[in-house]
Formats: sequence, C-alpha cells, structure tokens
Amino acid sequence: MDRISRLRRKFPIARLIRRALKITPMQRVLRKVEVRGVRLSELEALDIFGGTGAMHTVDYASRVASLEVWELNPAYEAALRRNLPRAEIKITDSFQELKQTSKKYSLIVADNPIGIFGPRDEYCEHFDLFPDILRVASDSSLLILVAIPKINAAAIRQYPYLLNSLHRQRRMDFYQTSHPDNVSHEAMIAVYQGLLSTNGFELEWYFFEKRTFIYSLVLKIRKT
Repeated sequence: MDRISRLRRKFPIARLIRRALKITPMQRVLRKVEVRGVRLSELEALDIFGGTGAMHTVDYASRVASLEVWELNPAYEAALRRNLPRAEIKITDSFQELKQTSKKYSLIVADNPIGIFGPRDEYCEHFDLFPDILRVASDSSLLILVAIPKINAAAIRQYPYLLNSLHRQRRMDFYQTSHPDNVSHEAMIAVYQGLLSTNGFELEWYFFEKRTFIYSLVLKIRKT
C-alpha cells in the first residue's frame, strides 16, 4: 500500500470534507434540542453502539460534559480512541452492560443496526434495548434512537435483508401493528409512551429527524 493510500485509510478525507460543507443529521438534532433548552455541556453521554466513532459521535463528543462509548468489536478500539480522545472507551457487549452497570446517563444514543442482528439473530433494531436502557437513564434524559417508520421497495433494494420474516414479525410485535412496513409516527410514539410509563418515566417531548428512510427519534424523558 502506497503512502497516499495509507493516509486515505487513516484520515477519511471525503467524510471530513462532507462534514465541513454541510450540516450532518446529528448536528441538526443537536440544534433542535438546544432550541428546546437542553444544555449539551451539562450532559453525561453514553453511545451504546460506538463503531469507530466517526459516524455521529464526533458531532457531540466535544460538546458534552462526559462521554462513554461501548463497542463490541475490538477491531474498532484504535479508531475509537483516535476519533474520540476524550471519551471513556469500553469494548463490551452493550446489552450486558445495560443490565449490569450502575451508572446513569442524561444523553443516551443508540445508533444500532437497522434490521436483525447478533450472533444468533436475537436482536432487532433498538427493540431489545428496552427496558434496560431506562435503568441507566438519569431522572431527566434524552434518548436518541434509530427509527424506521416506513420500509418501501427502494429501501429493500438497498438493504435486501429488511423485512425478512423474522424482522417483519419483530416489528409487528414491538409496534403492535399488522402493517410492519408502514408505522406512523403517532403509532410509534404510543408504544414508547407505554414503555416509559411502565418503567416509571414520562415523555416530555419528542421529534423525528429525517436521515434517509431512517430517522433519528429524540425522546426527552423524565422520571415520574
């Protein structure tokens, strides 16, 4: 590999240029939560699925009071430490950490895979984070989740594994719908409100921020 190729691998130039030229989806989310009175500098943040940290975590890493990042794949550790030098990095099973940790966080970000995943296909979207994600939430917290209201033919062409039989059934069960390919925002929010209420929280406000057919769903929650 020549020197230019090595530099391109170490520094994702195209991604950096794109970030410099436009506002990213996470930056749009941050602007909207600040307009609603949230002070990012006071938040203790957790990124549940860190990856390399370059996709969205870099957008808020320097703006929060503290940041902890969980990632299952040890191959990403070096990139995480390079991209997020201020963060506490933990190579771990995020689902187990949610059950075990005694820490609380006021900003919890879950940028999970968009279909079925896990070594035994046991997880689906962010569904299996509940209810444990709420046990690590502070009394006043922001949850930022990946939400997919509508899965159309174009989305399936891009991601052929979406809406396979298992994914379809899991979406039907979680959103309590017979139309898992098209769940309205209102129907989604009703499900989250039920989960919150059952676990001692209330929903103060929310919004959806469009990325593609994928949305960032921002939930402002408070302990009741």
